[in-house]
Amino acid sequence: MRLSRYMAYALLAFAAFLFEGCTCCAYLNHMFNAERIYDEATEMRTARLDSVPDAESSTPSTEERMKYDKVIEKGSRVLERFPKNKKRTAEAVFLIGESFRHKGEWGKAIIKYDEFERYFADHDSMRTVEYQRAYCLYKNLEYNISRFALEPVIADKNHPYYFQGLNLLSLLDEQSEHPDQAIEALEAVLADTAGTPFMKGKAHFRLAGLYYKKENWDKAREHYTAKEIELLNVRERQTSGEQAAECLINKKEYLKGADEYKALYKNPEYEKKQAEYLVRIGEATLMGNRYPDAFVIFQKVNTEYPKSQFASRSYFNLGDYEQNKTLDYEKAIVYYDSSYISRSISEWAQKSRERRDALRRLISMRKQNDSVQKDSIPNMDRFFGTEFQIAELFLFKLSEVDSAIARLTGIIENADDSAKVLRASYARAFIYDEFKGDPDTAEELYKEVIEKYPNTEYAKQAQVNLGMKVTAKTPDDEARDMYMRAESLWTTASEMPLDQMELVDSAYANAFYVFDSLYQQYPETESGIQALYMKAVYYQMNPERLDSATAAYKVLRDKHGRTPWGQYAATVLNNRSITSDADIERLRKRVKQSLEHIDKLSAQYYEALNKKPEEKQTEVKSKEDEVLENTYNSMYDFE
Repeated sequence: MRLSRYMAYALLAFAAFLFEGCTCCAYLNHMFNAERIYDEATEMRTARLDSVPDAESSTPSTEERMKYDKVIEKGSRVLERFPKNKKRTAEAVFLIGESFRHKGEWGKAIIKYDEFERYFADHDSMRTVEYQRAYCLYKNLEYNISRFALEPVIADKNHPYYFQGLNLLSLLDEQSEHPDQAIEALEAVLADTAGTPFMKGKAHFRLAGLYYKKENWDKAREHYTAKEIELLNVRERQTSGEQAAECLINKKEYLKGADEYKALYKNPEYEKKQAEYLVRIGEATLMGNRYPDAFVIFQKVNTEYPKSQFASRSYFNLGDYEQNKTLDYEKAIVYYDSSYISRSISEWAQKSRERRDALRRLISMRKQNDSVQKDSIPNMDRFFGTEFQIAELFLFKLSEVDSAIARLTGIIENADDSAKVLRASYARAFIYDEFKGDPDTAEELYKEVIEKYPNTEYAKQAQVNLGMKVTAKTPDDEARDMYMRAESLWTTASEMPLDQMELVDSAYANAFYVFDSLYQQYPETESGIQALYMKAVYYQMNPERLDSATAAYKVLRDKHGRTPWGQYAATVLNNRSITSDADIERLRKRVKQSLEHIDKLSAQYYEALNKKPEEKQTEVKSKEDEVLENTYNSMYDFE
């Protein structure tokens, strides 16, 4: 009996051992497969990032995403079956979080990283989690929280992700529109001797871009040409070379910039962009005043890349040269036509078409003005109107700011019409302010407008543009102030008690006087028209002035019919709301006739009521009664 009991215990112990072994095998199977699949997905991800120029915008392929989904599935099974095994669950949560991150599902990755820190803060992978969580928060547009999550990474120089953390900090500073702080963070990466050359290359690239945005060409070029840049991928090296050349061009060192583009043109790694580089070499050479050399380069582009956007851009540059340097507009039109024919859907073709059309209009208007000047009695109003149009063409269509200013100056010096001179003076000041970027000259010209034409809209706008307190008042402004004063007097009169009629009449009369003065002084302003309407209202309030009200309404209707007050006046007149004295007299006569008729009918009724039945006779209406009755009915227009 005792032996059989021992045998039972032994069997139970052996069964427990077997089940323990099976559980361990299940865990190993799940984790082994998860890690294996994760490694395969990582290889695919590495190959993908190496093959695309912009790694940040690259997304996983369908097969790669399916592998990460498989990792998440395997890891989730481990969490379900072994929730109390800290070591096993930590590895599973970490792999799940990394898989979500690689798939670009930032929110889900953040949840898993938070879960990892909550339960496995002492795990070896915690240092990785700290950085990756901050990165996912940045990608999830949670910039403030990302900065907070990044603090433990950048606080410790021994942190394995310290330099990546500084780079991420610079990205966060860019997003918060603090480029100086971003530059400071990246400079710290370069200043630390412990950083890897590749990491420093990335920092140089980012720093160069920030300095380029700030238009600090020297610093931008310094970082674009750093030796660590050579460790970056082809796309980043290519961008660095292009931007370094552009820094020279922006510094007006055009020929040096052209030489650097020539080096890029000869580099076999950048063969796909040779056409673009060739055009840019031609443009830089043209800006360096080496016109014959530039023409040879553009001809090479047109020959080797016909019917392309590069040929279209090349012809546009040739047209621009003829337009601005030689002033040969006919030849420029030919080049612009060639640009459009080369590649009609390109942006250069569209610009060329606009300029071609503008030049044709310009040539036509110049001929028109030449013929006007040759007339025995020139129409100067027409002449200066055309000059304004030519100035607008130069400014907005042909990008010739100086030519536009020259035309406006001609109008200012030669026109007799003060309105045209004022308009041209303000336009010239505005061009110096907005297009030439010359605030000193613009300020001088704005002040001239304010001094010579103080009570105009242009003077007001000049004060606004200069940031001054607006003190200039136009007739519209003065009329508006006067109307507000009259309206205040009218409101005061309307609120006075009616038992003081003398004071009420006097108050209304004062308001009327201001309205009348306003209309006399400013009849064409909006406030003046409204004042005339208030005069009509005042007349209408006094029965003896109804004729004056009608006259005022007629003026509103005939002279200001498009205004709200003119339209209301037309409605009033059409509805005959204003009644003349003759109309009132006729109305009184009808009322009197009606009353007499009613009294007569009433008398007949009571007389018939008092008669004896046998004496009652059939009532006979006279012809006069019928006329009166018809008149009575017609007054109410019964239908």
